[in-house]
Amino acid sequence: MTAEKKILPSDPDLLVEIGESEAALSHWQSRAYVTVVTEKGPRTLPLKGPAAQTWLRRRFRDRHGRIPSTAAVRTALAVLADIASLSEETPVWLRTAKHDGSIYIDLAEDSSVAIKIDQTDWTLVATPPVKFIRSKLTLPLPRPSRHGDVDEFRKLVNLRDEGSFQLLMTWCVAALMPVGPYPLLAIAGEQGAGKSLLARLVGDLIDPCRLRLRSLPYNERDLYIACSNTHVLAFDNLSKISDWLSDSLCKVVTGGGIGLRENYSDDGEVYFEAQRPVILTAIEDVVQRPDLADRAIVLTLPAIPEHERLDPAEFEARCEACRSETLGALLDLMWLAWRELPTLKTDRLPRLAGFARLGIAIERAFGGEGCFMAAYDSNRANASAIIAETDPLCAAIEAFHAAQAPWRGSATQLAKMLETFVVPPKPINPAALGGRLRRLAPVLRARGISIEFGRDTGKGRDRLITLTDLFSET
Repeated sequence: MTAEKKILPSDPDLLVEIGESEAALSHWQSRAYVTVVTEKGPRTLPLKGPAAQTWLRRRFRDRHGRIPSTAAVRTALAVLADIASLSEETPVWLRTAKHDGSIYIDLAEDSSVAIKIDQTDWTLVATPPVKFIRSKLTLPLPRPSRHGDVDEFRKLVNLRDEGSFQLLMTWCVAALMPVGPYPLLAIAGEQGAGKSLLARLVGDLIDPCRLRLRSLPYNERDLYIACSNTHVLAFDNLSKISDWLSDSLCKVVTGGGIGLRENYSDDGEVYFEAQRPVILTAIEDVVQRPDLADRAIVLTLPAIPEHERLDPAEFEARCEACRSETLGALLDLMWLAWRELPTLKTDRLPRLAGFARLGIAIERAFGGEGCFMAAYDSNRANASAIIAETDPLCAAIEAFHAAQAPWRGSATQLAKMLETFVVPPKPINPAALGGRLRRLAPVLRARGISIEFGRDTGKGRDRLITLTDLFSET
């Protein structure tokens, strides 16, 4: 009798065995990840990304002395992804994370060192208990200074007043938090006012990356892919924001997602979910939709006199020199906020209440009680004024209200009456008027006009719109 021929494991089998024995498999939000140990510490990698493929090929060569085929690696990764999908769902974080009552910020060095912030203090830890991922764009943060100071940073930012600087620093603290909501930071000003420089300076302080300033995405899918690669998104030199992008940015800064059909599937779906800090720079006031403006901090930079301009190389050198101290100061503020927030009580809260509470928690570092809400209210009032000046319908309602207040009637009646107040005059669609008024309601309320929607109690049951003067009621 001939001896049975021993069946040797195939290369995909050997690759899968390496993945199961030498790595930890996990999944988060419909994507699979592998955590491996490298010479520089543990790393968490997207299982279907190039870094995971490189690690698997190298380990195969170390074990078996040869290189596996591309098809074998692809097959093994598909099997490992199946195994990961059955594991317990584990959060994966980009740059900043939370765990067990503490915040962790990835320095993204060659090592795994991270910053830990709790109610006691902030410290550096060698191995954080969370899974951080790093994209090809990720760059390291500097080691923070224990003697944090923002004086040099303040000299580099071209802001009109201390209230604007307080809002900027509060935004930076919020951007280092693992969860939002995050106000959109809109930086406006004429050519040469330092808009792009400020955006780069803030980005390097919070989330340094190789793509410091971006162009606008072409669609919502591209926007969410960008969210999966960087924690802070900075879009530079905008001329306008389309309606779809304005709606998408609202979702990104407050938290939202998108579902897409899975490749090679009829009914499968994958989804991207993200909440990210966003920076926009533009010469004009591009934040013109009320719902986005209500989520924004708008900083308008003054012109820089020629004798005060810095050589770009000198500016970059000064920015780099103060990064460590400025980051240390931000961590001091984060520690203060983390300690104060659990017991903080306020009389009122605006939209983006979480950001407002954060600003109030750290306001004593900038001034007396109430200084944050004074700065925030002023900024929101300026944003409302921009909407009122740039939206023809808003201006028409203000003019109509001044002549007719109070007023009550149907959308058809209001549309007809507003046509004579619109500049230049043009027809108004009654069917679309209700939606536009709902978007403008916060802006008009800030300017003393209340809009209410209801129905007539008579037989017609018509939908009615009521305009009243808030200031006269008080």
